[in-house]
Amino acid sequence: MSDPVPSSWHTSKWGNLGWAETVAKLVAIVAGLFAFALSFPGGGIGFGLNVRLAAFLVFAFLSVGAFMQLTIRLKQREIVSLVFAVVNLLGHLGLLYALLHPSLPPTIPLVFAAFWVLGQLIKLQFLRTTGFTEQGSDSAGMLKFAAVQTSLYVLFAVLVIF
Repeated sequence: MSDPVPSSWHTSKWGNLGWAETVAKLVAIVAGLFAFALSFPGGGIGFGLNVRLAAFLVFAFLSVGAFMQLTIRLKQREIVSLVFAVVNLLGHLGLLYALLHPSLPPTIPLVFAAFWVLGQLIKLQFLRTTGFTEQGSDSAGMLKFAAVQTSLYVLFAVLVIF
């Protein structure tokens, strides 16, 4: 069973945890956009170490998730979530592009990862306390999905450090 499609655009009440998650993730997104801006003029493209390639591949997978989030938010027609999804996708794509440049200092992707993980930890608490679900998922499924995402961002951070 899927959630009903709203008949009009609307804004939801997210509460303090929802907004705290958004602010933490916006810091990460700004880091992604900053990394993108730093990659011009880009110089060479490459990975150097296999760990750097692994970090790129993990982040590429996470960026596909950011694209999927955009499509879900379009269907839900929730204004704040949709705007966030667009900015989120741009931040992910910006950092993904910047990761192609070996001259990118690891600090910026690490800042992205750290604030994204912080946002995810806040999201996990939000999901636990509110029981929020979407797309026909149950609470346990939402928590598991968010936990897996969090783990992948932690993995990305670890790979970026090396």
